[in-house]
Amino acid sequence: MDIFKEIYDLKAAGKPFALATIVRTAGSSPRDVGARMLVFPDGGISGTIGGGNFEKMVIKDCLGMFERRQSHLLKRYKFSEDGPDSTGMSCGGEAEVFMELRGKPDRLFIFGGGHVGEALSRIAEEMDFKITVIDDRLDILERYPKSMETILTDADYKDSFPAFDECSYVAIVTNSHKNDLSVLERALRQRCAYIGMIGSKTKVAKIRAALKDRGLDQDQLNSVHAPIGIEIGAEGPNEIAVSIMAELVAVRRKALT
Repeated sequence: MDIFKEIYDLKAAGKPFALATIVRTAGSSPRDVGARMLVFPDGGISGTIGGGNFEKMVIKDCLGMFERRQSHLLKRYKFSEDGPDSTGMSCGGEAEVFMELRGKPDRLFIFGGGHVGEALSRIAEEMDFKITVIDDRLDILERYPKSMETILTDADYKDSFPAFDECSYVAIVTNSHKNDLSVLERALRQRCAYIGMIGSKTKVAKIRAALKDRGLDQDQLNSVHAPIGIEIGAEGPNEIAVSIMAELVAVRRKALT
């Protein structure tokens, strides 16, 4: 099977894998530069970079990347019987392997498909987020491209509420304070990478107080980025979307918690 077609299919299905590519060789090497292998979280592989103990070591290093959630690794392997990073093979050469971890895609759930939600979705798609827009207005959702998932909910944003995980980013930008509160409460009861809510400081304070009365603890409430976005003096939907995306990127790159 064409490895690039396989990579495309895996990414489309949201399945994690590591791609190991030989990027440099010196002396005798089992495979040439450009040889590629896919490694899966269960230790299975597709393709080969040369077999033997060399390949076993690369597989082990890729599995370690899954455990550490390490995005990439460049490592040199020596085809000798002893010494650091030696493979136990006696070819006498060496190879450098670049390993890239491709995990589950980051998903951005946008609650509210109005002007800000639409502007945010356009930017987020360029940042490789898999986007889901949730709104109670069918005419709004029909404006979104087919590349984005849309969910039609009820007026209270309770129907068809999506499930989140550690790769989920949630942006709450509905057109109602009541809906913002409802969505935020349900989102906080799940695990997410990020939750942000639009609104003035006064609105945010009122919603936090209401949720505290409903039993959510202060640490949960403190985890919410509200008002949403990095302060850049943004005006209008496009600038607000830029400020939100800046915050999402900062969280994704661990420059902000």
